Amino acid sequence: MTVQAQLVKQAKDGDKEAFASLYTQLQGELYRFALYSLGNPADAEDAVAEAFTQAYRGIGKLREPAAFHSWMFQILSAQCKRRIRGIIREKGNTSFEEMASQLMGDVRFEELSAERLTLLGALNSLKPQERMIVLLCVVYGYTERQVAQILREPQGTVSSKRYRALKKLRQRIEGRNAQ
Repeated sequence: MTVQAQLVKQAKDGDKEAFASLYTQLQGELYRFALYSLGNPADAEDAVAEAFTQAYRGIGKLREPAAFHSWMFQILSAQCKRRIRGIIREKGNTSFEEMASQLMGDVRFEELSAERLTLLGALNSLKPQERMIVLLCVVYGYTERQVAQILREPQGTVSSKRYRALKKLRQRIEGRNAQ
């Protein structure tokens, strides 16, 4: 049994320190996913906190301790989807400039490298679920099967969305570089 699986087992038995250790192990990775998905540090922090709160309350229902990592991504993915729907309702679509400034913090828009701007623009052009699929597959190295489990979508759907999203990114990036 892995160390993480042992911690999950202990957390399921009510060990708060074991759950705190699990939080420490995954917090950074989950935050990065939420930040790339939501485009705002405050929203990302809130989504991760809510995901861990939900996981803490429901850890007793987790059947396989070895599945904790993907289970956390499922919970966080659901949190991000809710937040995205709320953001869209509240603010409408976030402009490219807003997204860039949110992701880059205090860095001035004019000072960003052309490559980074191109990548941000290409990512911003994707639908939220496409962006999640690309991030999980490309950045975090999950298989399409694992992403399908996390997003609770059929594997074929994830595969086709991943293909189309990467094609969109490639076209957007190549189009920018040709100019």
